[in-house]
Amino acid sequence: MTENMQMIIDGGFCDASDNAVFKNIDPFTGDIIGTVPAATKDDIDRAAASALRGLAVWSALRNDERDDIINKFLALLEEHAEEIARLLCMESGKSISECRSELSVVRPIFQAYMKAAGTLYGQVLPGKTESRNKSDIIITMYEPIGVCAAVAPFNYPISTMMNKVAPALCAGNSVIMKPASDTPMSIIAAARLMLDAGFPAGTVQVVTGNGSKVGRWLTENRDVALISLTGSTEVGVELHRSASTYLQRTCMELGGNDPLLIFADCDIDGAVAEAVNGRIYNCGQICTASKRFIVENCIKENFTQKLIERLKMIKGGVPGDDNSVYGCMINEAAADTVERQIRETVALGAQCIYGGRRLRKTLVEPTVLMNVTQTMPIAGDMEVFGPVFPIIGFDTMEEALEIANNTQFGLSSGVMTGNMHTAMTAASKIKAGTCVVNGTGDYRTSYHAFGGCKMSGLGREGALVTLKEFSEMKSIVLKGVC
Repeated sequence: MTENMQMIIDGGFCDASDNAVFKNIDPFTGDIIGTVPAATKDDIDRAAASALRGLAVWSALRNDERDDIINKFLALLEEHAEEIARLLCMESGKSISECRSELSVVRPIFQAYMKAAGTLYGQVLPGKTESRNKSDIIITMYEPIGVCAAVAPFNYPISTMMNKVAPALCAGNSVIMKPASDTPMSIIAAARLMLDAGFPAGTVQVVTGNGSKVGRWLTENRDVALISLTGSTEVGVELHRSASTYLQRTCMELGGNDPLLIFADCDIDGAVAEAVNGRIYNCGQICTASKRFIVENCIKENFTQKLIERLKMIKGGVPGDDNSVYGCMINEAAADTVERQIRETVALGAQCIYGGRRLRKTLVEPTVLMNVTQTMPIAGDMEVFGPVFPIIGFDTMEEALEIANNTQFGLSSGVMTGNMHTAMTAASKIKAGTCVVNGTGDYRTSYHAFGGCKMSGLGREGALVTLKEFSEMKSIVLKGVC
């Protein structure tokens, strides 16, 4: 059992105001890892008040002064990467190799935003552009938006959180981190290093507890200016509704049922490799993982057979094993849901031709479903957050696009083809925030605009765009100067 952890508020460690805690469970073994506080509304309000004070200090620093502190944190994180990766492995059930990989992207994320912050230029509108400003000059500039709340999911807690914290801090804001209840400890461990690196008190807070309660309390606090959430569509809709009370800005990356279109002229072995890589990692618990495999009928049997052959070669199930490719589900309820979704799809006429078994409480086998039709929920709005491969056949481009777009979601997508005209036609007509040609939608860099349309979210994350979302634009008018 590891140490019982505390929240971080106002530069120090603290318990909940009523001393309530909740247990952090290893999903693979079922063992208790430790406890973290279950925050109260008073705790959230205290964190927001502290963040407002921290904002005044942090925003007053020059970019290079902030960069020095951030770089100290990154050095400490690399020094402690293995212990945090082990902690993340225990609390998430992800393979240790994935956990190490997740820690390794934190430096590129921050570096991208530090570079972008140095070029967050305003504009100058000269006089004589119209009769109303014939002798005026208008200057636009960006200022920190204020206190930012970052709400991260369980599946990639470190990298997803840092994709919110980095732009918040580099834009001069203070931040309140709310990790998922299943994976709070790795975030607290990383945030401790931020304090060690010299972040001013109040600049960085970590609060833990019930997600729906904490989310509501954040929207009820006038000091919180922006809430960035990665989570389910249901949670996002409720949070967005609550945030409207004080017109808090919301940035949301939500659910998805991402299609992978596989055309007959593709490299079929490459398509199989991409399909497996885009679905099997983290036991399929990835927002942008391919969840619908839309395969041209003339190669469907061949593709499916090769897919099964490749799945048989993959080792998984033991998170701490260096050779495991994937671990287990985040908890028993998540495994229950995936098992039920498989069962319901088979009851509608699909055929389970590989896997489908529940090997232990939190471990579901990689599963291949054939004879999936467009009318089945799994082909539309049923998001399966697990290692399931539903194969849906098509004959024409029009049919493939109809299947791909027949969903409320629009997060990411992929197209496998050897024909660039086919690729660009499909990519332009798929309604999703990203389309990857000759790859799955499970793709992300620190720079490009990442996010979805329709019910998959609001706004984008990426160093090319996000700093402006985490800033307020101000216009300064120099009247009568020219």
